[in-house]
Amino acid sequence: MFNCYKSLPRSLVFRRAYRVLAIETSCDDTCVAILDRGTKDRPADVLCHLKSTLDSVEYGGVIPTRAHEHHQKNIASVVKSALKTTKSQNKIDLVCATRGPGMPGSLSVGLDVGKALSVAWDKPFIGVHHMLGHLLIPRLETDGLKPQYPFITLLVSGGHTMLVLSTDVDKHEILCDTIDIAIGDSLDKTARELGIKGNMIAKEMESFINEEDINVVRAGITSVKPMRLPTPLKNQNGRMNMQAFSFSPFLTAVRQHLSQPIGEYTAEERRYMAYQVQESIFNHIITKLNLVLKLNSKRLSNVKHFVCSGGVGANMRLRHRLETDLIRNFDSFHYPKLEYCTDNAVMIGWAGIELYESLGLTSDLSVTPIRKWPLTDILNVPGWIMKTQY
Repeated sequence: MFNCYKSLPRSLVFRRAYRVLAIETSCDDTCVAILDRGTKDRPADVLCHLKSTLDSVEYGGVIPTRAHEHHQKNIASVVKSALKTTKSQNKIDLVCATRGPGMPGSLSVGLDVGKALSVAWDKPFIGVHHMLGHLLIPRLETDGLKPQYPFITLLVSGGHTMLVLSTDVDKHEILCDTIDIAIGDSLDKTARELGIKGNMIAKEMESFINEEDINVVRAGITSVKPMRLPTPLKNQNGRMNMQAFSFSPFLTAVRQHLSQPIGEYTAEERRYMAYQVQESIFNHIITKLNLVLKLNSKRLSNVKHFVCSGGVGANMRLRHRLETDLIRNFDSFHYPKLEYCTDNAVMIGWAGIELYESLGLTSDLSVTPIRKWPLTDILNVPGWIMKTQY
């Protein structure tokens, strides 16, 4: 391993057009994308993005061994389809795959296939940080011009909830993190308690809420008492201004509220409860974001762009709350395209491009999956290779 922070050049320029194959297998989605970098004066073109998702509805969640088997069964055919669709056989110049964080069994499938393709084609390989992909994907459409450093990102998914200050491709500081479960996990679990089913349960709950005018539903219900939902980490003696999120209390509150089997409630009653839960969870997000913005107002004064990314970032109600309820104005808000909010290989390819072009980085073929990989330590792991020139 080398000390990236002292030795990396900061102005590497890549001139030649090239094509990237990217693989993402950190959880239960087998994803493959091919990007055409073209010249550096225009955004990368996404030639294709293919995804095969494990159906976990009947299991109530992702089982690691089933996810591993799903990737093993599908990765070869998905790669083959991507290459055939884009006529990219023997035209790939760079291979990227998610190295972590994630489930080791799932990660190993995509990582091994990526390294094997790198060897077969004699092309460079990059093991990409999964959350870096979520963080950087909004920059794809502007060719890395916006959001402009420094910017802050709310990363919200089933496995992570954090507010990150980014000052460069490799320099990220976590301003606020969850002390228990992630927001996506909380939304999934509370939605399941309310009888909502699906492969992406939080998304199903959002759709369920939006099926009817919630104000009409609320006005028409008299048989259900409003839910008593928590305000986690609220200021109290011995704990003031805690810059952290907490989402596990919402599941407990929902279970305590239900006085009968969920099947005995009407659809309108369940919809109203779902609305209250989602709104309360988003209230907690906004409250903590405003606390961080207030306590760090001076050091964040030059931050003009706000990013929301990750699976929960596709929720339109959350986007509305961010743009209307934060205590300070940002010049602009940035979100990935909806299809790039959930796990996808396009974000892995784009993050690989940024690492390759900005820092001149590739990965050694000895790299292994990293189950837990802090976003603050992207370069402080073995296996990075630096090129000083192209």
